[in-house]
Amino acid sequence: MSINIEKVEKICTNLLQDILDVSQQNNSIKFFRKDFTTMTMWLLIINAHFKNKKINIEDLARAVAPASKISKPSLRLILENAKHKGFIKFVNSENDHRSWNVEPEEIIIKEFKVWVEIFKVN
Repeated sequence: MSINIEKVEKICTNLLQDILDVSQQNNSIKFFRKDFTTMTMWLLIINAHFKNKKINIEDLARAVAPASKISKPSLRLILENAKHKGFIKFVNSENDHRSWNVEPEEIIIKEFKVWVEIFKVN
């Protein structure tokens, strides 16, 4: 397997710069990248959004469980904090009115689209 050193260098440079840039900001990317569990939740929410799929709190808990030993109350607290900051919203499920879907607010989608551009390597 051949490795393109220029691409590796560009990716490493972009990632290192991204760490510095994100640490200086106060946005959804910094909020969701603060730890492995929160970043996993962020990616699951964003992925569901772009696939036009609904994801609820239970779905998030099940998806995060293999990678993290977070309790449901702790997971819910992270989501509540993200909601309070205006990054996500809870929408009552049409199928099960006891369940709440988690949807990204427009700001999180916009910031994600800008952020992901740094990883494009030609």
